Amino acid sequence: MVKYEMIDLPKVAIIGKEGLCTKEKNIVQDLWRQANSNFSDISDLGMKNDDGSFVGFWGAMSDETLSFLPWTDDFSRGLYLAGIEVYEDTPVPDGWVKWVLPARKYLVTEVTQESYGEIFRNVIDSLIPELGMKLAGAACDYTDPTTWQDKLFFPVE
Repeated sequence: MVKYEMIDLPKVAIIGKEGLCTKEKNIVQDLWRQANSNFSDISDLGMKNDDGSFVGFWGAMSDETLSFLPWTDDFSRGLYLAGIEVYEDTPVPDGWVKWVLPARKYLVTEVTQESYGEIFRNVIDSLIPELGMKLAGAACDYTDPTTWQDKLFFPVE
């Protein structure tokens, strides 16, 4: 059984590097390399906690229309944004993209790189239906910079 929590999350603004992932070419790691290698461009823009740590790093996902719907082609095709959480009114530096995820209810579960695929499928195929809910949008990756714990956020209704 997958451990999870349900949370209501307000809008989340993210500045990062965007690209299209497909079954033939998943560029998630390339986008993170681009974002990390140019992090000095946006590090001053990131939202911070009271202790000075960043609020969070997001691997936001959306369908190709940028409607924040689930990826198509069995969750293998869609847009990905590798970036950092910012304030909604933060200006976007040249070469970067900003998305604002809508406020939603999320089912949140912890993952590791090794368990990511298995947990993703389990939540989509079993847990969400067992809870009598449906997937309401694209899932997102989140890393807490204070613990480096990775989480998956599944928008549900």
